[in-house]
Amino acid sequence: MLYQTKAIKKLVGSFLGVASASAFISFPGLAQANLNSGFANSSSRLIVAQNTSSPAANPTSTPGSANPTSTPGSANPTSTPGSANPTSTPGSANPTSTPDSANPNVSPRQLDTEFMTKAAQSDLTEIQTSQLALRRSRNQSVRNFARRMIEEHTNSTKRLAPIAKAKNFALPKDIGPENKALLTQLTGLYGSNFDQAYMQGQIQAHARTLAEYQRYLQQGRDQQLRAFASQNQPIVADHLQMAQKMTARH
Repeated sequence: MLYQTKAIKKLVGSFLGVASASAFISFPGLAQANLNSGFANSSSRLIVAQNTSSPAANPTSTPGSANPTSTPGSANPTSTPGSANPTSTPGSANPTSTPDSANPNVSPRQLDTEFMTKAAQSDLTEIQTSQLALRRSRNQSVRNFARRMIEEHTNSTKRLAPIAKAKNFALPKDIGPENKALLTQLTGLYGSNFDQAYMQGQIQAHARTLAEYQRYLQQGRDQQLRAFASQNQPIVADHLQMAQKMTARH
């Protein structure tokens, strides 16, 4: 009985195998469709598995950062708000143009004494060199100029003296080394050589003096000295122009 059962199973298996082979041979398209369908299902399962395992399609891109090198509010990382010109600070367009900042180490008192010293030495220089011009020059224009210098610079000293006294400052009696060099040069000259050197010296001396007056009017604070400088500045400027015109004619 057991032998008959095994024989029947073997017969049935052989029949089914033949039937399957016949179907494959008789209907190849159907068999291929089944194979393709199975492969497609396997591929779909693989793609789904890959998609679920890597949520970031672009590993270099993070949400909210289309440009990973750009940070919000920093379109230009080298530029900071309020610093279009890093070398410029508000209120300091020209730091050298403020009246009291030309030399921050000079006190108002020192500025006053320096100005009075320069003004007094200028007056003394003009008086002494012009007195020498009256003794040496034979040119009438030069002599007239010298007389005017003596008169107007003497008056300048008379206006400055009481201001200096009120401030307990003694005006200098010496003309200073720079002015002394001019006086020494003129002492050794005569005639036309003297006239030329004298007028050139007047141009240089008055240019320096005018600069001192302008400097004090820009930086000085003492009202008496400012009034003195305001009165004398146009006189010194006039002397400078006269000397320049006389030199141009000769």
